[in-house]
Amino acid sequence: MAVWEFRPANVDDYAPFVSTNYRDLDSGMFDAEGLPLTWKKKPKIEVFVEPSKKKPKPVADVSVLAPGALVLSDVAKTALAPFLLRFGQLLEMECQGEARWFYNVTNLVSCIDESRSTRRPSGDISKEEFFEDKVPVMESVFKDPITAVGKLYVNEPARVALEKIIADTGIVGAEFAEPGPPPKKPRPRA
Repeated sequence: MAVWEFRPANVDDYAPFVSTNYRDLDSGMFDAEGLPLTWKKKPKIEVFVEPSKKKPKPVADVSVLAPGALVLSDVAKTALAPFLLRFGQLLEMECQGEARWFYNVTNLVSCIDESRSTRRPSGDISKEEFFEDKVPVMESVFKDPITAVGKLYVNEPARVALEKIIADTGIVGAEFAEPGPPPKKPRPRA
């Protein structure tokens, strides 16, 4: 069964978020490693503005704050929560007076085949290969313990269901990509 990485759209197209408090980052509050999170306070975040720019890029309904997690607008939360909450938790944050929602996937599925996956020189996996018989059959949003710190996945039935919800509600900023690096572009020949 096909597995897709579920992630925010390219940060070249939409603005990411940043924490307004570096202590929140240092505390591990946003570490989305597949375990449930408990927050004692609602963190404050803001739209990242590039230092050389006067205003931010457009803000999407599905954005990034930390690797391996999604940030949802109220519109995205309303539309996606009935599906997503089966596989994780939504934690409220404050962004310049508005609510944003940190989606933390807590559904861990060990299904990456390390022996067939491609590795970087550092040893990290750069292109995942999956055990077909370990990928969930029913629609599922999940993390694998090996890549949980930075990626979340969906199987084919979940991708189809989520794409329908996203299309029906006009949510922007989410994408489904084949796991691993994008294919290399061919070099122009002289």
